[in-house]
Amino acid sequence: CHGIDFRNNTEPVTDKGGLYSTNLFTEAVEQAISKHDTDKGPFFIYAAYQSVHSPLQAPQEYFDRCKSIPYEGRSTFCAMLRAADEGISNITMLLKDKGLLDDTIIIFTTDNGGQTATGSSNWPLRGNKATVFEGGVRGTAFVWGSKLPKLNYDNIQL
Repeated sequence: CHGIDFRNNTEPVTDKGGLYSTNLFTEAVEQAISKHDTDKGPFFIYAAYQSVHSPLQAPQEYFDRCKSIPYEGRSTFCAMLRAADEGISNITMLLKDKGLLDDTIIIFTTDNGGQTATGSSNWPLRGNKATVFEGGVRGTAFVWGSKLPKLNYDNIQL
């Protein structure tokens, strides 16, 4: 017997076997944006992609774009990140097409450093996911919004 740990709100999803979750999440966000009635005011979407996370896998089309990376773990991360990047791009373009992008704030972040045993690199930081060293607790992030004040601040310390 296998448990079902993939849900849409509270309902188990049983008809999406074999599909890549990053693409499914992107599709769900695109549907929500497309269905949104702008007369009803703003909305909030939290899209928690599983890329880049174990299990380390991605559709072949994304691996094909990472052929120049010889190390298998790194090329897998590349493929996973390309899938997430494509999804975020598709969502951003849909927001733009619907005239919503100028009133949108996008926050992109991670919950921890990468797992170096499976291909991540936190260099020059020491440690990795599940450690209290900087490589385990620091991560990258950005906040974007066309109406946010421009502070001319860059942090390149990572």
